[in-house]
Amino acid sequence: MTAPAAHPAWEFVTRLYAGPGVAPACLALQDRHSIDVTFMLFCLWRGSVSRKPLRSHMPALAETARDWREAVVLPVRSARRRLKMEVGASSAPELAGLYRTVLAAEIDCERAELLRLAAQADALAGVARNDGSARIMADNLEAFFEASAVVLSTVDRSAVDTILQAATAGIPAV
Repeated sequence: MTAPAAHPAWEFVTRLYAGPGVAPACLALQDRHSIDVTFMLFCLWRGSVSRKPLRSHMPALAETARDWREAVVLPVRSARRRLKMEVGASSAPELAGLYRTVLAAEIDCERAELLRLAAQADALAGVARNDGSARIMADNLEAFFEASAVVLSTVDRSAVDTILQAATAGIPAV
């Protein structure tokens, strides 16, 4: 099996997710609000590479993300979580190997979602030209939470600030 081709969106998202405090902040938002972390991080990437906000295209993008997540990502995630519990309760080495395989499949499913969103955003809003800004990133993130019907608490805002600060490091403000 060959490794999938690199894509700037995937490189941005994986680098961001590995940043200090970002993964726990993302998972906290996911646990509290069942948000789609892949879609949220996609919105940040798109704002980093395009001055065209996603707000007017958010309903179509949200539908694509939701359909993929429900049909593909969540069933694989459920299997991975079940296997994680089974591995913890068993000493069977084949379960640990299967867990790693399903974990890799879950990541591949999230990557596929991200690439689908990138292609759709290019079709709807034009191809990104590496001229994004921190302001557009923040606007895309706000539109994402509105489309997700999430009202952020003070604790949530702290998590979002952690993610946004990491995402906008080195990105022009306007």
